[in-house]
Amino acid sequence: MKVVVPLGDIDEIRRSQHALINPAITIILRMGAGGHGVPPLGTPDGRVRYKFASFWNRNHTQKALQRAVNNYHAMLEVEKKERAESALRAHSSSVRGGGKVQVKAPEDTAAVPVKFQAFVKEEVLVGIYNVSICFFLLMLSIVVFWKFRTSYSCMQDVFPGTPEQFLNLLLADDSTYTNEYRSARKDKNLNIEPWHTAEEYDGQVREIKFRSICNSPMCPPDTAVTEWQHVVLSPDKKMLVFETVQQPHDVPFGSYFEVHCRWRLEAKEETSSVIDIRVGVHFKKWCLMQSKIKAGAIDEYKKEVEVMLEVASSYLKSHSSSTSRGDTDNNSASLPSIPEDISS
Repeated sequence: MKVVVPLGDIDEIRRSQHALINPAITIILRMGAGGHGVPPLGTPDGRVRYKFASFWNRNHTQKALQRAVNNYHAMLEVEKKERAESALRAHSSSVRGGGKVQVKAPEDTAAVPVKFQAFVKEEVLVGIYNVSICFFLLMLSIVVFWKFRTSYSCMQDVFPGTPEQFLNLLLADDSTYTNEYRSARKDKNLNIEPWHTAEEYDGQVREIKFRSICNSPMCPPDTAVTEWQHVVLSPDKKMLVFETVQQPHDVPFGSYFEVHCRWRLEAKEETSSVIDIRVGVHFKKWCLMQSKIKAGAIDEYKKEVEVMLEVASSYLKSHSSSTSRGDTDNNSASLPSIPEDISS
C-alpha cells in the first residue's frame, strides 16, 4: 500500500512500536491535514497520524525524515524572504510622485551614514568582462577594434567613455541608448520608467519592461522580461556602479530564478577608466536543471553585453562628434567680425 504524505503536512515525527516488537515511525500531521489514501489513526487531540513499521534501521529513517522536514521549512522561509525582497525591489522601482527625475550623483553630506540594502546578490556574481577604457583612443577604427577583440577576457580594450559620460550619455532619462541596443537585439515592446530615488537603496532606480527573443530550444520564441536597474555615482564622479536584476516570465522555471548583473566603472586617470562586469543567476527556490539554466542564462547575458558595448561605442562616438561640432559652431558664431581694410 502506497501513502504519499506532503512534507508541509507533517507536524511531528515519533519513534513507536508495532505489535510490541516491530520498530515503527509515527507521523503526526498538522490540524486540518489528512486524506492521503488510507484511513488514518485517530488521536485525542484530533490530529491525523500514520504509523509505518518494518524498518531495517528505524533511527536512520527517522533522522532522514526529520532532516527532510527541516530542509523543507527552511526552504519555505527562504522563499518567503525572496518574495519580500522581490516585492520591495518592484515597489522601489515604481515611479513615485509622477515627476521626471534625472540621474545625478548623490550629495556629499556629513549626515549619519544610512545602511542601504543590497540590490543584487553578491555571492552569485562571476566576472565576465574586465577591460581598460581609454578616452584618448576614441578615434581608432571601430572595425579594427572589434576585429582584434577577444570577448569577455581580461584585456585592454577601447571604450570611448568615462564613468560620468557613461551615466550622462547612456543612462540618463533622455538618452536613446537603451532603445538602440534593445532594437539591435530585436527586442520589442520596450517600456522605460524614469529614474527616481528609493529609500531602500542608495542612488536611483528604475524599471524597464520588454519582450526578448529566446534562443534556447527549451524556451518559447520570446518572453516578457522585467528588468530593475540601480545606479550610483560617487560624489567625486570617479566611480559608477550600475546593477540590474532581470526576471523572465514565460520561460520554463522563469519564476524560480533571476539574472543579477553589476557593472563597475572606476576612473583610473583623467582620460581612462576600468570597467568590470559580473553576472550571476540567483535561484529563489530549488528547481530541476539548475546548472543548465545557470549556464544558459550567463551565456545569453554575455551575448547581450557584447551588443551593449558595441552600441555604446558607436553611441558615444556619434554624440561626442555632434557635441564637438556644436562647440565649433558656437565658437564660430561668437567670434567678432573683422572689418575690411578700407584704404583712404
